[in-house]
Amino acid sequence: MANSGTKLHGKNAAIYLGGAKGSGGVPVSVKTDWTLRRNRDYVDATTFGDTNRTYLAGLPNVEGTFAGLMDVSGDLLLNAATSDATQIYLYADDGGTPVLIANGPGFIDGSVNASVTDAIRYTGDFRASGAWTIFEG
Repeated sequence: MANSGTKLHGKNAAIYLGGAKGSGGVPVSVKTDWTLRRNRDYVDATTFGDTNRTYLAGLPNVEGTFAGLMDVSGDLLLNAATSDATQIYLYADDGGTPVLIANGPGFIDGSVNASVTDAIRYTGDFRASGAWTIFEG
């Protein structure tokens, strides 16, 4: 039931590319974080005589970030960066009963960071390139 206060630890979160878990999707390995942002454009529609600023809402947007270690055996997110849009699936839980938070087509960008004091890391972001399905509970 929506809004019942159910909580979930992020330890089993996952990112899949190309399809859903169990339906041809490939899990992205060694990542530690992902974020999802839902926002939209706003246009200032304030006019003379208004007592408060007024805005009009534009189209919704989906974008987010990911972070973690780089998979030096072949990092799927690095390989998907700057290519055509791919299907992205974000899971809050990849365990027995997967909890899919959002999915849709998107473009991926990223960067590799190597440091003498840390493991090699890969971080980046994604942007929707079409309609997304968002978790409704």
